[in-house]
Amino acid sequence: MTRLTIAEAQIRVSHMLTHDVVEDLRAVEYETPPLADAPSATPLSELRRAEVSFSHAPGSPDCLYRIGAFGDSLLMRLQLNVRRFVALYQVPVKDPIDSNTIAPHFERWAIGAGHAGWTIGWRDGVDPWKQDIRVVETYCYAMLPEDFLDEPLTQLYWRTDLLQMTRAFMLEARRMGIRLSVPDTV
Repeated sequence: MTRLTIAEAQIRVSHMLTHDVVEDLRAVEYETPPLADAPSATPLSELRRAEVSFSHAPGSPDCLYRIGAFGDSLLMRLQLNVRRFVALYQVPVKDPIDSNTIAPHFERWAIGAGHAGWTIGWRDGVDPWKQDIRVVETYCYAMLPEDFLDEPLTQLYWRTDLLQMTRAFMLEARRMGIRLSVPDTV
């Protein structure tokens, strides 16, 4: 294992949050090539349809993303604390909807995420920027190996899983008729 300095680790964390993960999330929605008897020649990078905007303070371990896909928009916060990922999905709700009514709709999704190594939980909250908007937050924790920042294949596993988990969350919400965005933010 390479002994990283704190500055090197912060640079790698920022790069992953603002470059690698952003590029991955653009594939939350993609154009599916037609059925054929051979693989498509068009790379995924040209088929991606999701729009991703983000906010990150250099040196901080977290990043806020707005992922526009499937006609909706999901607000996600991701923390990378060297050896731990925390993803937080925020869904706006109105009475009588709360975390107890939303969570069962995502049970199958949570089981799949758990099999991949994520611990899932639900809590009620408010939008930090618009206190009058109630939200349900889905939080996902994953412990990473000690050498995570040095291991490209391990990074690929967790980045790909984050992409698949986010895609599945958005598709499940769509299937259940659950809006992920405040109407004026799509």
